[in-house]
Amino acid sequence: MDLPLTPRYSQLTGKGSPPAASGDDLFSTYAVVATILFTLVVFLFESYLSLRQKSSYHKTEFPNELEMTVGKIDGERAKELKDKKAEDEEPTTTEGESKEGEDGEDAKAKVDRNAPLLPQLQSKFEAAQSYGLDKVKFSLFSSSYSVVEGVTFLLLGFMPWIWDVSCNFGSSNFGWTESENEIKISLVFLMFTTIIGTVTSLPFELYSTFQIEKKHGFNKQTIGLFVTDKIKGLILTAVFGGPFTALLLKIIKMGGDNFYIYVWAFTFVFSVIMMTLVPVVIMPLFNKYEKLPEGSLKDQIYALAGRLEFPLTKLFLMDGSKRSSHSNAFMFGFFKNKRIVLFDTLMQQVHDDEILAILGHELGHWKMGHTVTNFVISQLYMGASFYAFSLCYNSHELYRAFGFDDDSRPVPTIIALLLFFSTVWEPVDKILSYAMTMHSRKCEFEADEFSVDLGMSQKLQSGLCKIHLENLGAMCPDPWYSTYHYSHPPLVERLSAMMRLDKKTK
Repeated sequence: MDLPLTPRYSQLTGKGSPPAASGDDLFSTYAVVATILFTLVVFLFESYLSLRQKSSYHKTEFPNELEMTVGKIDGERAKELKDKKAEDEEPTTTEGESKEGEDGEDAKAKVDRNAPLLPQLQSKFEAAQSYGLDKVKFSLFSSSYSVVEGVTFLLLGFMPWIWDVSCNFGSSNFGWTESENEIKISLVFLMFTTIIGTVTSLPFELYSTFQIEKKHGFNKQTIGLFVTDKIKGLILTAVFGGPFTALLLKIIKMGGDNFYIYVWAFTFVFSVIMMTLVPVVIMPLFNKYEKLPEGSLKDQIYALAGRLEFPLTKLFLMDGSKRSSHSNAFMFGFFKNKRIVLFDTLMQQVHDDEILAILGHELGHWKMGHTVTNFVISQLYMGASFYAFSLCYNSHELYRAFGFDDDSRPVPTIIALLLFFSTVWEPVDKILSYAMTMHSRKCEFEADEFSVDLGMSQKLQSGLCKIHLENLGAMCPDPWYSTYHYSHPPLVERLSAMMRLDKKTK
């Protein structure tokens, strides 16, 4: 029985022979059809969710639930500000005024940190809807292209063709053979696919960065910086990805039937090394890190860390504004050597006590074991996936279905890996990915509750609102879309949950 669909190019047709007949295994017989059908089903489902979100972005009426929730926050803030002395308050910028060093357009887009939040959210609602609409339209187009490209490459036999090109490149230039130099040829194969992937994705990255992000006032990159970042990324991929892949393939080939155990141990060690190197060695190649200046904020952060027994050793300020006006804060480090990084954009957007509340939330993740739990889950995921791969490793019928049909040639391990994760494991990965999204949302609620228990509820609520304002976050997301895609609950859900906790403590 012939395959219902076969790649146009295969190892046999590449040398002028007829393609191999399919075996009797049902999955391998229909592997190509099943892969395409699953890809299309996922694409149609995710496109439907995106269309729901697109419809949500067309709404012109400010959401009532968000209006009532933020109105309560403003009421609490008004009471607090009334009790403060004038000298403790920061001078506000009147509407239309520019702060020194800012151009008029940037100053106009700035959020007033002292003014009521609800009027600012309402004034930014149209801009947030426009930004979200542009992003979801772009997402629909780019995902459509990705599906068309993927199916086309599959049907044309792109993978076996690139592998044969890599073999010919290695043979003609270095005298390599598949049987003796498979790992070296695999690295050439990955180099070619990375170059092609970079070229095909480049127009989308450029449009996203220099059209959408720039249009809505976020992008700060120049073309030169963009190109430099891209070159650095490719070099780092070669420096770290090349040796990692070579060792991974070597372990699989030498590990015997239980190679998945050794691969699991190897990926664990590599993960720990990269978690150490990325913030210390790699990230400074892209951004500048300076020690947080001496002052009240630094003292309060160290005091909060001490209160929670968080072993904070260093506080950094990162020039996130070099590339974007989006803001963030994160922690890294092992054991007794923890560090916190604040984006300079965050410092400009919220007050010091709101930064403390945001850090209270982040430290909640650490205190409640979320960081360790997520790391353990990721390692269990890796172990399970490689164990499943070990069960399919010798399924030559599967590889034959995708164009690797020359039985006189060994099936490359890198090809076996790529085909396994893009076919057999892909449905499992989708399910686990959604489960992790739900777990992440649960952790966010728990970290919010931790910050509330620290007495920082009001400051965290106002801080989240300001960050949402600055980032033009979705104010009325579609519930299906947000449930499927958002690793963080929508703003109004988080605010409402904190208000319910506040009522219980009063």
